[in-house]
Amino acid sequence: MRAVGYFRKQKTTEWSSVDNSFELDFSEYCEINFHQNIGVYIDEFGSKSQYIRLLAFLKDSDSEYLVVIPNAKHLGADLEKLTRSLLEISSMGSKSLCMSENMPDPVQNAFQTLGVKGVSKTRSDRVKESMRIKAAQGKPLGRPPYGYIINEDGNLAKVSQEATIVELIYRLYTKDQIGFRLIAQHLNDSEITTRKGKPWNVVTVRDVLRNIAYTGTYTRFGLRKSKVHEAIIPPEIFKSAQDITKSRRPIGRVSNSDPFLLSGLIYCANCGSKMMGVTRKQKWVRQDNRRSFGTYRYYQCQSRQNQGRCSYVTWRASMLESTVIGRLFEHVSNVVEETQVQDVEPINMHQRIKEINSDRVKTAERRMLSALRRVANAEIPLDLMSEYIKNLDAARKISNRSRSSKQPKVFKELHEMESLKYEDKRVLLEERIRNIRVYKERVEVSF
Repeated sequence: MRAVGYFRKQKTTEWSSVDNSFELDFSEYCEINFHQNIGVYIDEFGSKSQYIRLLAFLKDSDSEYLVVIPNAKHLGADLEKLTRSLLEISSMGSKSLCMSENMPDPVQNAFQTLGVKGVSKTRSDRVKESMRIKAAQGKPLGRPPYGYIINEDGNLAKVSQEATIVELIYRLYTKDQIGFRLIAQHLNDSEITTRKGKPWNVVTVRDVLRNIAYTGTYTRFGLRKSKVHEAIIPPEIFKSAQDITKSRRPIGRVSNSDPFLLSGLIYCANCGSKMMGVTRKQKWVRQDNRRSFGTYRYYQCQSRQNQGRCSYVTWRASMLESTVIGRLFEHVSNVVEETQVQDVEPINMHQRIKEINSDRVKTAERRMLSALRRVANAEIPLDLMSEYIKNLDAARKISNRSRSSKQPKVFKELHEMESLKYEDKRVLLEERIRNIRVYKERVEVSF
């Protein structure tokens, strides 16, 4: 494969600052791995001019290249910056690798070399070294998957009763062609619970169906060992399940449907679960034989969607959203009437807005880090990180705008609700509404 090297000089002498040293290392790397050496790009400390040139080269070449770096630090000083660099290179149709023999994957390498904010690097290194030793021996790390326990020897051992349920899930999915939700409903109707005694849902069923550990294979830290422990599912059945999932919904697909305005803000008054937005598409044939298509959007209880348990609360999205906005407008009107002061704001409103924005940014950062860990574990593709980066940028943008500019007048916001962007509508609702409880025929909004 055609390879280009990239090296960023550092403050210290941890890596050689001599250009030729990196070039020689890169040349040797290409010879050993049978890559075609296209050249190197070397940035001085604090400069990104050569990195920009590298991106321009990748873009103009319109071909796939392997971007080789000594380790993850050369593409970013922290996990977020590294992720942005990897996404930039990926968007040009190329990929990156580290010259490290033990940790060539840049994301896995980053967790080793960069560490995680707030975690002691020394302690983290000791823990990771211990984990790598266990991984090399094929020893399980963390909680064993459903269907297994960790025996006295530190290996995975099959739990007969749970293994039977795993086999049932795979049979329903591959042989009977039943989807995640119907499988969860079947298990719940049969009064079968998870290991924690909770009902099954889409996520728990999906995790069972994509865990290669059930074939007796061990994967961790880039290592992959087969026949390490007793298998529950034959490899061919597991492969069949992955093929079915890929055919139904490609792994890593990001939905382009419009977001639901009230997602995460509303709760089912019947069971207390969050309500979620659901899009239904229907098509039919008219009397004149013309085909027609319709898209319908609803909010319904999440437990109904995932577990098939709550069948009580379902609202058309447009009706519920207009109802909530109407209640907000009514609330603001009453406040103004009582105080006889136009555009009044509660005394603690600005502090509340600040806290909401801060929490929004922290949540976006936490989700990005969690997703990056999944990339390191090969659970999701790197390209999906672009969505988490976009969400983080949007959260920071809203937070900075709230700090740097005067809050718009609430009446003006409400009157112009339809023309506002989705992010602005969400901010407006989050800043002024504390809780929304939805019944079958009414809505309670707390401010």
